[in-house]
Amino acid sequence: MSVARPASTVILLREAGGHLETFMMRRAPTMAFAPNMHVFPGGRLEPADHDAGALLPDPSGVLKRDSIRASATEAEYRALVVCALRELHEESGVVAPLADLHFADHWITPEVEARRFDVRFFVAPMPQGQEARLTGTEAQSVLWVRPVQALDDNAADRMPLLRPTSRVLEFLAQFDDAAAVVAAVQERHIQPMLPRRIVADDGGVVWAMVNGRTGEIIEGDIEPPRLWELTGKP
Repeated sequence: MSVARPASTVILLREAGGHLETFMMRRAPTMAFAPNMHVFPGGRLEPADHDAGALLPDPSGVLKRDSIRASATEAEYRALVVCALRELHEESGVVAPLADLHFADHWITPEVEARRFDVRFFVAPMPQGQEARLTGTEAQSVLWVRPVQALDDNAADRMPLLRPTSRVLEFLAQFDDAAAVVAAVQERHIQPMLPRRIVADDGGVVWAMVNGRTGEIIEGDIEPPRLWELTGKP
């Protein structure tokens, strides 16, 4: 079983036509991990993120509080915040203020996967006066999309999504604006969600959602990962 590497991703939000939209990227078909999948900007933690994280101001104690919610040490969480801001800029050109970044979710790649990530999700309102665009090489296209539309396209096999992405979109679909999302994630109970393959005594295989730190079952008998979560093809 490979080790899940720490990573961060940012759910960039805006309102358009009276509806909430989020910025998504379709990964290039040549990528070793999640080719062709629609994802939020993000990437794995780099060593330099730890040094920069140690310098982040925290006068109100938000970083210390959210490190507990993110199942991380304060030092690791600070590095994850830096990683999120860095990856957002590298992949979309957007520079988000630290104060606008809010911890929102936590997912871990299943243990059966060869490439695994321990990912913290953050939300951030789109900063005024900036434009999100395709700036990196890992994606082939980008778009702003309503969460409900993305979920409908996923159900119709038009928009391949990883399970964490679709779950986040289901959460976002409850809201009409970024401010409501930001308020909700600050009060949200967050657990490290890990889809796990379980072999029963009789040899049968089931999947469950477990707490990635304690192993406690959160949801039983869930759908196993679909083929396109590995290949990007339905």
